This record gives sequence, structure tokens and C-alpha cells, in this order.
Amino acid sequence: MKTKGPRYQKGFTLTELLAVMTILVVLAGIAPASIFKSLKRAAMAEAVSNAKQVKLSLDSFAIDFDGQFPNDDTAEYVIKGGTGTTYSNDYFRQMFLAGVTESEKIFWVKNSAVASQFAPDDKVKEGGRMQRQEILQKGDVHWAYITDQTNLDTGSRPLILDGYKRGKSEWDPNMWDQKVIVLRIDGACKLMRMRPSDGKVIDGSKKDILSAEADAWDGETPEALLKQPWPGACAEEDSFAGLTSKGGNKINAALVGVRGDEVLLKISSGWIYRRPIADLDAESQKKVREFAGKAAK
Repeated sequence: MKTKGPRYQKGFTLTELLAVMTILVVLAGIAPASIFKSLKRAAMAEAVSNAKQVKLSLDSFAIDFDGQFPNDDTAEYVIKGGTGTTYSNDYFRQMFLAGVTESEKIFWVKNSAVASQFAPDDKVKEGGRMQRQEILQKGDVHWAYITDQTNLDTGSRPLILDGYKRGKSEWDPNMWDQKVIVLRIDGACKLMRMRPSDGKVIDGSKKDILSAEADAWDGETPEALLKQPWPGACAEEDSFAGLTSKGGNKINAALVGVRGDEVLLKISSGWIYRRPIADLDAESQKKVREFAGKAAK
């Protein structure tokens, strides 16, 4: 009787293997870009939501102050000596002291070009009372603010918008891919495109929204009323290079913060992760302590 030998399944040919590898390489290249875009869209949606929450607080404030949004005069009503006139933080702080909000986080935006890399702690009270010095500190605010306006002014006027890039007098084109979040007096909040030639944001009549020529301003000069946020520590300025693990491996990330027994590290793609301080070698732990002391000043 004739017996059949074992059957062997035919393997992939070299051409088929190369085709599969090519597909995998292409997918590997597409996936990170797709994920990054999804994360950015989510951050954008969160920022718009935060802006709308700030507007609700501004409206509540205006109800108590004859339609006025926070300004130099209203500052004297909420606290003796006022709240300051340098940054948007100073004006937004009035809303906490007036009792219309207790959330610092709505003033902050993830991966902001001007605010700190980590969200504020929302610790604004002690013993049930607001503590002025704890409210909206350096780096807690992303939004710029246009002062001296009321809820009866032209609705299309910008009220809050993205803050300028740290140390610049222009928006960061990379923040929202050549767009700027603008919230108006009438409550409309949208992304407006920057003009590629000069980075200006243009209204429907092709006028700079921050110029006296824009229809909404009736000849007034909004740039003189624009207050930028108090910039926080920037990774490029306040980071330490060359942190090393206990095992002697170099950590290719920038130190951007310290939270309890962990450090916040920023990688080249811009994303931040945590790592226990105990995982670092002695020299790196010393750098972390120096960083924390500097940030606390």
C-alpha cells in the first residue's frame, strides 16, 4: 500500500513578504500622525469649552457690576487696592474675589505657548476665604483679555482670545494650525484663521480684528486694551538636559515640573509624562531639587 508523505504548507514568497513589510511601514507612518491629529482636536475642543466657561463667569460678574466686565474700577470694589493692571490674570482674578467662580483650570489650556505645562491646582481658598495671592498665579492663564468693555457693547467685539506666544507680540501659528480661538461679547466662540503673510486675524470685512479699522470697534483702538497672560516657566528656558536614570541611561526629555515624588518630563514631540524621582541617579535628583526650588520662588 502506497503511503502519502507529509504535506508541507507553502510559505510566503519573497515578493509577498516585501509587500507585507511595505504595508506595515506605511501604516506605522500614518498611525502616529492620525493619533496626533486626534489628540490636537481633543485639546482644541477642551480649550473652546474652557473659553465658554470663562465667558459664563464674565457674564455673571457683569450682572453684579452694572454690565461691566472686570476693569480697573471694578477691581477697587472687589478688594482694597485692586487686583493689578499688568496681566489678564489680574483682571480674571476679580471674578474669584467677586464669588462668581472658583475654577482656575478654565483659564488654562493644555500645551499652551504661554501658560505653564501643568494645570493650576485650584487651591484658591483657606479657611473658607479666598486667598488673593493664591489665585491665578504665574503660568496659570492662557487667555488674553480685552479690558474696558461691557455686555452692551457691540457683540462682535473680541473679549478673550489665545494669548501671544511667550515673549512675542504675535500668536503661535503651531498652537491650532494657523488658527486662533476668539470669544466675542455675544458669546460666539470659534477658531479664526491667521493670515499667512503677517499672522493677523481678519474679520468678515477683511479687517484686522484688533485694529481700530475693524467694524466692531467704531474707531476705538483695542490693542491698547489688550492684556496678555502672565507667562509661566517655559521648558526651553527652565529645563535641565542630561538627566540620568539610576541604571546609567540618559533620559532624552526636558524637565518641566515637579509634582510630589515625581518629575514631569517633556519629550521632543511635545507630550509630557511622569517619572518617579527615585528612578534618577543622585546627580539628577540634585538637579530636580534645584529646579523645584527655583520654580517655588
